[in-house]
Amino acid sequence: MWFRLRPVELDFLASAPRRWVVEAHVRAPRRAVWEAFIDAPSWPRWFPGVREASYPGGSPPYGVGTRREAIVRGQRWRETILAWDEGARWAYRVDAATVPLARAQIECTEFADDGPGTRLRWTLAAEPRLLLRATSPFMSRTLGDLLERAARNLDRELVPARRA
Repeated sequence: MWFRLRPVELDFLASAPRRWVVEAHVRAPRRAVWEAFIDAPSWPRWFPGVREASYPGGSPPYGVGTRREAIVRGQRWRETILAWDEGARWAYRVDAATVPLARAQIECTEFADDGPGTRLRWTLAAEPRLLLRATSPFMSRTLGDLLERAARNLDRELVPARRA
């Protein structure tokens, strides 16, 4: 069963009833990390819990307005890209999901140079339903751990192993 979410725009990142912001460092340069994020089919290799991700029915170049679908931990998500700022910011709105977590939701990832690597800043903004409200006390830690694991996986995928 699908649950439709209220359509919101980027200003919801500032006005949402709940916001969680976490950061992580990836040793790879920003361009490589950006390319991994916008390459939907690569997500199962590096983002924990993602079984499948795609831009259905469209062809490159992708950008604002592009639809994305994902299967994460057995749940399905339909999303619309709201920001595609090359190498700097990528955000999407959740339009529908098979789990009733929120009435409205946006996720935004910002990319910044951090030495030779990349600093990721992930914001999840939501108008939560009961299930998400119940897990709210644990969300910052859960999202932080998730992003750290994704960053480590990207390190393995994008940074060549050092030879002894």
